[in-house]
Amino acid sequence: MKIDIDVVKSWEPDYDSDVTRLETDKNLEKKVINALQTNAFINSEKIRVRVTDRLVFLEGTVHLLKERISAQKCIRDIFGIRAVINYLTYHSEYAQQKLKNIS
Repeated sequence: MKIDIDVVKSWEPDYDSDVTRLETDKNLEKKVINALQTNAFINSEKIRVRVTDRLVFLEGTVHLLKERISAQKCIRDIFGIRAVINYLTYHSEYAQQKLKNIS
């Protein structure tokens, strides 16, 4: 006796569509910006967010290395993000003191 069992595949979004991909990227961008703005430890005024194919790019400047790391940690667990590429720069105190000494 043979029993036939149909396997039902779970619903998966179709990311092949350009419209769907852009919609997903825009939604992720809004979620990332909201997460950065609501985090009290991050000054998000000079942070730019770009999302392409669910890859999140953080660009701009922050005050401290801790802020740079916090920004990445703050958003890394948002559902749908494949990876976070952190291009945030910060001004080190050592470099600022060197500039003051030169002037």
